[in-house]
Amino acid sequence: MLYFLLIQLNIVNYMYQYSLESFTTFFFKAIEKAEMFDDEEPRVLALRDMIRMTIYQWVARGLFEKHKPIFRCQLTFRLMQKKILNVEYSEKEMYFLLNCPLRTDVPNPLKEWLPDISWYAMQKLIELEGFEQFAQNVEKEAPNRFKDWYNELGPEDEKLPLDWKKLEQMPFQKLLVIRVLRPDRITTALDNFVGRILPNGLDYVNCDSTSSFVEVLCNSYNESTTTTPIYFILSPGANPVKDVEALGKKNGIDMNKMFHSVALGQGQDVIAMNKLDIGHKEGAWIMLQNVHLMPNFLKDLEKKLDQFAQEGSNPGFRLFLTSDPSNSIPIGLLERCIKLTNEPPQGLK
Repeated sequence: MLYFLLIQLNIVNYMYQYSLESFTTFFFKAIEKAEMFDDEEPRVLALRDMIRMTIYQWVARGLFEKHKPIFRCQLTFRLMQKKILNVEYSEKEMYFLLNCPLRTDVPNPLKEWLPDISWYAMQKLIELEGFEQFAQNVEKEAPNRFKDWYNELGPEDEKLPLDWKKLEQMPFQKLLVIRVLRPDRITTALDNFVGRILPNGLDYVNCDSTSSFVEVLCNSYNESTTTTPIYFILSPGANPVKDVEALGKKNGIDMNKMFHSVALGQGQDVIAMNKLDIGHKEGAWIMLQNVHLMPNFLKDLEKKLDQFAQEGSNPGFRLFLTSDPSNSIPIGLLERCIKLTNEPPQGLK
């Protein structure tokens, strides 16, 4: 499952473009927010934690929900690889977690409760150091106890039978067992792992989870500038126009006079450029919707924003863009924007 999500991320990651200039902006924002200390060591630790969280939040807000766990894992695994996080694991174990190879030439004697795919994965798991006896323990020594563990609603929170309870102190290795026996729980198990291993890990797992989209938008607006548009990457059913209108009213913007929304399509590029000039001079908010429909216009838009940067815009000017995920958006435009995904609510959380 994780492997396929990684492939999926590679397919849509064209929209996930970030420039060094944008990174530097948020890097210095993090330094300003970090707690001050007289001593060097606590100051460095505070800077590290604030920079890491600020950059993570900036990037994660522009990712679709299904991709955020992947980004969290990539961050955690990279820190493990750099030995910044003290987690014991081998390259073979990491490969197994990501790919879960199978060996299909051994018949499954536990068909009554264990799917073939799990049995076949287990035959490759026992090739890893430390797991040599795992299949034998499951099949012959305690099949009923393993069956009970398998049937738990949240097996990632339960101790494994026999001596395998030792994996409670080896969280990465326990992930491998969950990957084999209960792959449907691996996403939750990975979030638990990140929350446990990464310093302040729960802050990453729960990042913005209790904030409404309007609150996230308000925070992003405070970080935007006249030359840094806010870019909404749309999903079916999403409509950020009302959210932008609510934000404008909250900030005292006269939405009848100082907010102009243009839905791009044939012949609308001229109107859009005129509205941009108005916003640039008068400090109005401009919202260009569905910009992916006119990729050639976006090249002119880039030049226009560069021109505004040289001339200096009215401080109140803000630009909002919306589009579906598309490979036709100029990378330069994507890199200069603060990106936000706008998805309909999923459940009651």
